[in-house]
Amino acid sequence: MRDDEGDDADESTAATSEGSGRAPERDRDGGPGARPGTVHVDAFGAVGDGDVDDGPALQAALDAAADRGGGTVTLPPGTYRHERSLLYGSNLVVDGHGATLLFDPPDPDATALVPRSYGGGERVRQVVVDGLTLGSVDPAKGNGIGVAHAEDVTVRGCRGENLRWHLVDVAGGKDVLVRNCYAVGLRSAAYQADNLTERGGLVVAPPGGGVENAAVDGSANENVAIVNNVAEDCARGVHLHRSGGHDLSVDGNKIRRCTDVGILGDDGTDWHDVRITGNIVEGTETSTGIRLDGRYRNISVENNTVRNHGGDGITVHPGGHGAAGDVSDGPDEFEEAVAEGVSVSDNTIECVGGAGIALRRASGEVADNYVYDVGIGGSRRDGSTEGREDGSLRGRPIHEPSGVVVERGDGVTVTDNVCRAVAGVGFVVRGGRNVAVTANELFDFEVGVLAVSDPTPTARVRVAANTLEGREGSQCGIRLRGGFDHRLDGNDCRRVDRGVELLGVRRVFFRDTDVVGGGDDGDDGEVGYLLDGCEELRFRDNDADGFARSTVLTGSTDIEGQLPHADVRVGSDCADVTLTFPGRAPPTEGRFDVGCRVRNVEPSPGSAMGWVCVDGGDPGTWHPFGRIDHDSV
Repeated sequence: MRDDEGDDADESTAATSEGSGRAPERDRDGGPGARPGTVHVDAFGAVGDGDVDDGPALQAALDAAADRGGGTVTLPPGTYRHERSLLYGSNLVVDGHGATLLFDPPDPDATALVPRSYGGGERVRQVVVDGLTLGSVDPAKGNGIGVAHAEDVTVRGCRGENLRWHLVDVAGGKDVLVRNCYAVGLRSAAYQADNLTERGGLVVAPPGGGVENAAVDGSANENVAIVNNVAEDCARGVHLHRSGGHDLSVDGNKIRRCTDVGILGDDGTDWHDVRITGNIVEGTETSTGIRLDGRYRNISVENNTVRNHGGDGITVHPGGHGAAGDVSDGPDEFEEAVAEGVSVSDNTIECVGGAGIALRRASGEVADNYVYDVGIGGSRRDGSTEGREDGSLRGRPIHEPSGVVVERGDGVTVTDNVCRAVAGVGFVVRGGRNVAVTANELFDFEVGVLAVSDPTPTARVRVAANTLEGREGSQCGIRLRGGFDHRLDGNDCRRVDRGVELLGVRRVFFRDTDVVGGGDDGDDGEVGYLLDGCEELRFRDNDADGFARSTVLTGSTDIEGQLPHADVRVGSDCADVTLTFPGRAPPTEGRFDVGCRVRNVEPSPGSAMGWVCVDGGDPGTWHPFGRIDHDSV
């Protein structure tokens, strides 16, 4: 339980309480007319006035049910103060509608209600806890309902308030359902999925004993569902804690005004087969929406609404968030961990201060998401954005405002997303390989698509079929900085100062990437295509309009391209540049190599069809080729 910073489970096997009032007299089987197998705690001396220590009477009622092999323990409306953990057994329904357990524990981490099997041995099975309210005499103390070494457990309709830790803490449970519960004002996560894989888990203060931890025997959560619950004004909504869990569903929960993280997965942890779907995660200026820092396999983050967070919206970061893009203080084996089979799709992310969606060291897809108002109310940041993590939220690094960030990914597809009003970069690729950014729509940005070789080189980045429309002052449509074997294909970019920047890249092919410069003021953009320090570059069928200069090459070698315009400037520091473009005469400036061709756009009888460079230089020696006869004009 310490944080260190489905169907109901066979309810038919335990009688479901229909509720009852207080009878004048009851024996220990529930009194005259009581349903067989029902135990009423007041028959054991529980008062429920909030002052008397009702712990011994409550435990006696739970023990009586366990002795007869199960049944229903009913707590009539009232407030039941207790000082020790209450231990429950198998085949049990705890009916607590209208009842409050007010915990006054000897240890701040102790848990109010715990299975008898917390120490190991035969597991408690087939339990329903229904309608209880749990609180603490001191809000700085107490954990709520614990499920440790237990199976087939349902916690439903319960409420938690004024607890230090969690309303429900599932540690090493199997087939557990937590649904329709409500938590408010908790200092930690309202609902926690933990594992008994290391010391520090569920804490118990058993009757007549000291304070103990649930047995650490490697038990991991299996088939745990946290669905349709509410957490309001809690530090966290749901917490995935410690390694080993699998088959976890976090579905349909409403998390409002979380102050830290809405749904958190710890760094240095290993989970697989996790579904986080259909949740509403609302935060504050200090919070992040969904942050999964462990190493995950087969994880789906789908159909969530994440909004109003000062930090990032949704992140999947094996090894955690570290400075300068490194992992944090997780185990060494996570240094090169890759989250496999990650799907982030069909989410709506709005009003976040960092990245809308960010993946680090992951393989999978980011698809069909709607991201808008990124950068805290759409505020603009000064200076060039290169996808840095130089923001800070409560001492933790966060991303610069970006729509989608993929860091050191391996096999990631970013497709069919719509992003609007992004204060920084729309789509960022930092390091990694085999990343495709395709068929996205982006409006109102500083830089449209950025691929940067930091801290590792990028390789095989494909940017294709994207629609990018900037705003007044947008810097660039597509910027690739470093890396190799990239491809641009079929992009449409408008309202930017620079259309495409290729900076220090190698072996890049781009085509059909049209750019339109300028903004609402009617001024032209600076340059359509800026190609600087490139090697082995091939391009064709690209068109630039509305720029002071259409194409500029500097410091580049081994360049071959076809241009639809003659507005090209080739720097004297270029070599092996072979271009074909239209013109009325050979160029008079720029560095051209043998084989460059100018296609004559004003043919006349007897004139040349064009000119070819026969001796490279600045601008080189050009000779006419072909001859137009009278019949061909």
